[in-house]
Amino acid sequence: MCQFSYVTREPHDSRSNAMMADRNMLVALFLAVLPLAGRAEPPLAVELITAKTEPVVQELRVIGSVEATDSFPASFRRGGQIDMLSAEVGQRFSAGEVIARIDPTNVVAQLDAAQANLDAAEAALVQAVQTRDRTQSMLDRGVGTQAQNDAAQQDYLEAKAQRDQAGALLETAEQAYEDTELKADRDVTVIERYADLGEVVSAGTAVVQLAPEDQRQAVFLAPDTAGLSSLRGHVIELDPAGPVAAFEATVTEVLPVLNATGTVEIHADIPADKVADIPIGTSITGRVALRMTPRILLPWTVLSASVEGPAVWVRDPKTGTVTPKQVRIDSYEDDMISIAGGLEEGDVVVGAGSHLLYAGRQVEALEGGE
Repeated sequence: MCQFSYVTREPHDSRSNAMMADRNMLVALFLAVLPLAGRAEPPLAVELITAKTEPVVQELRVIGSVEATDSFPASFRRGGQIDMLSAEVGQRFSAGEVIARIDPTNVVAQLDAAQANLDAAEAALVQAVQTRDRTQSMLDRGVGTQAQNDAAQQDYLEAKAQRDQAGALLETAEQAYEDTELKADRDVTVIERYADLGEVVSAGTAVVQLAPEDQRQAVFLAPDTAGLSSLRGHVIELDPAGPVAAFEATVTEVLPVLNATGTVEIHADIPADKVADIPIGTSITGRVALRMTPRILLPWTVLSASVEGPAVWVRDPKTGTVTPKQVRIDSYEDDMISIAGGLEEGDVVVGAGSHLLYAGRQVEALEGGE
């Protein structure tokens, strides 16, 4: 007799049904999420700023010193050894005051001799005049001769010539004595001294450099900044060290070339009524409004960065989305930045909120903004 045994198995249709149920659940979940995924992210409310080109006025603050507007060297007209020199840098001399003197010993001897020679010549002339007058009188009375009168006249002419020559020699000696002294021809200040007491100098060798008392200027060394050349003729505020209050002056010169320090020299004349109170060498501060090339000025909040450098977020007026745009920074102010390039007039950039952006993000103006 044959025997059969039965093995119980899970029907194939049960497993298929379970898999189908899982798929249906996933489809249902996907369909439930799909509407949410298709819903657009709302525009981000940010500060929107329209780029506008504006005139830039920057205060330039420079420190300099008071100098002579003009100066000249002073020297002796004759050579010799300096035996008096009272001049020090910064010292003032009134017109006619003696600044320095060379040893006058030889000149004084020549002057004394010239004076004695003149005295003798004048005495001889007086005698010649008396003789001439007497012989002329005798000739008129018929007791004298023409030859005597002619001789007396000749003696007079010679005595007069000798007197005139002696007078000229005395004038020369007096001038030589005056030339031993170096005097101020006007009110001046010593700004440089080239010689020392006891030094032997030749005629024409500069002993001191002098500056007229009635002329002063403020001299500044400024960094080479755009717009400096336009300062000539502009008003500058000058504030000297010391008791003198700040006052206004005019920029008279801006040198067109850099000096050895790589800076630009600026000059401003000090008004005549202030000169006497501000000595040469006084430290002085200048403040002047420097008009720069018009730039786009934006608040710091617009500034972002990329691997290429500074950038800002620019909003597309059609789509409302933002894209980064590279910019060149001209200068950084207290709360603003000056844009030298990369933006155009009318571009709308994002200020506050720019740190939340990414390319393509839609934005809208904050309430109360643009």
